Amino acid sequence: MNKNDEPTKLDGFFNALEKLAKLAESLEEAKELSQEGEISLGKNAKASYAFRVRTLADIRRERTQSDFKPFRKEANPSKAQATTATPKILEPETDVFIEGDEIIVYAQLAGVAESDIELEVHSDILELRAKGKGAFYRKEILLPAPAAPESLAKSCKNGILEARLKIQKT
Repeated sequence: MNKNDEPTKLDGFFNALEKLAKLAESLEEAKELSQEGEISLGKNAKASYAFRVRTLADIRRERTQSDFKPFRKEANPSKAQATTATPKILEPETDVFIEGDEIIVYAQLAGVAESDIELEVHSDILELRAKGKGAFYRKEILLPAPAAPESLAKSCKNGILEARLKIQKT
């Protein structure tokens, strides 16, 4: 076996992507598929991944079940005002880092004020919900370790959310 025949560290990642693609092909309408895990990159390094595949029917169902009502009805609406569009439900871009005993999450939330952001911690998942101008943001973020919910601190500047959490002591 020469050096070119040896598996690389990324082979596991690409195998996981291939499995995910096969699972997505068998996905039934109105269902969701998610997969998460870790890949070892040597003695002192590992990478976490999470995928979520949703059908259009699943997203439409979520929109109809949402209690988010951004539009106020006027007493005498004109024809143009009578039909209000359902707000977009967007999944924001996020980055997750560990610094010492702290987990830091960054999310892009264009047009959202800090007061319109809701965060909930459920062990190793951070649930994000926010209302913006004509859009509703929602995402469940897989954290690299369980976090202490009482340590949650957030700030939002120029549409970038920073959430800081302490890693939960076991």
